[in-house]
Amino acid sequence: MFHKLSLSLIFTFTLLLGACAPTAPAPMPVPPTAMSTLVPTAAPTAEPTAIPVFPLTLTDGAGRKVTIESAPARIVSLSPSNTEILFAVGAGKLVVGDTKYCDFPVEAQNLTKIGGFSADSISVETIVSLKPDLVLANSSGHEPVIKALTQANIKVIALDAKTFEDVYSNIELVGKITDHETEAVSVVDGMKSRVAAVTQKIASVAQDKRPTVFWEVWNEPLMTAGPNTFFGQMIGLAGGVSIFADVTGDWPQVSAEEIIKRNPDFILGPDSHGDKLTADLLAARPGWTQISAVKNGKIYLIDGNTSSRPGPRLVNALEAIAKALYPDLFK
Repeated sequence: MFHKLSLSLIFTFTLLLGACAPTAPAPMPVPPTAMSTLVPTAAPTAEPTAIPVFPLTLTDGAGRKVTIESAPARIVSLSPSNTEILFAVGAGKLVVGDTKYCDFPVEAQNLTKIGGFSADSISVETIVSLKPDLVLANSSGHEPVIKALTQANIKVIALDAKTFEDVYSNIELVGKITDHETEAVSVVDGMKSRVAAVTQKIASVAQDKRPTVFWEVWNEPLMTAGPNTFFGQMIGLAGGVSIFADVTGDWPQVSAEEIIKRNPDFILGPDSHGDKLTADLLAARPGWTQISAVKNGKIYLIDGNTSSRPGPRLVNALEAIAKALYPDLFK
């Protein structure tokens, strides 16, 4: 029933688609009569010397050991999520090139475009011409580009993210690499706070009262997101129960018959797939009028960019999903 799809097709679909010490007691006041006898005995203690960050050796998302000798001054991003992370931590001014899909923030749109997202659409020559001292790639799908750039003596770090925890780690890593560690921690803390706000609101909903959800990644063939992807994680964090929480693959192909059998209360998907997720079109699929979500009009589109990019705006998608499932709790 479930079949894994090739990585290149998956990438195409997803595109279209961080102890306070106790306060010391206040010093006893010195009697006025004793003031004249006080003599300084030592110079003020010097501030501790900051531990240098660079050179920094790390293992990236592709399992590669990489050493960054100094903070990069020119960065090329090979994915929209990497671009969004760079700008979010305050390193946007360092980015000299990105992909044609990098449309957020607005400043990213005006950078030199090095191609699309897939390896065969990326121009290594354009990247080399930009003279970057760091390229941020993805751990899967960019292997040929990473190899070519490494051979050209260009430093590459590949990021990998399947969960919110992975996204947090990537943001903190990019902050450290670009010497914007404080800003990165702030971004992560803000995301964690918003995630906690969502989970707290739905905490009182009993597990057996939580709605079942089918997340449609694509329709031909029918594909969904497995429990180990951030799509699957968001459904759970938002108080839903994925009807395919039992699958083992990340992007399994599923059958229409099994979806009808599992009868989801809600059908969700990215708005980039919105032309296939209308009430009329779903009702026209053989047997789908039997599905509760179709009968009750519980079909919701979530912004495709925020839901498919493992970056700072992923929490926006989580909030949108929670609002769709629990409108009364998220007014």
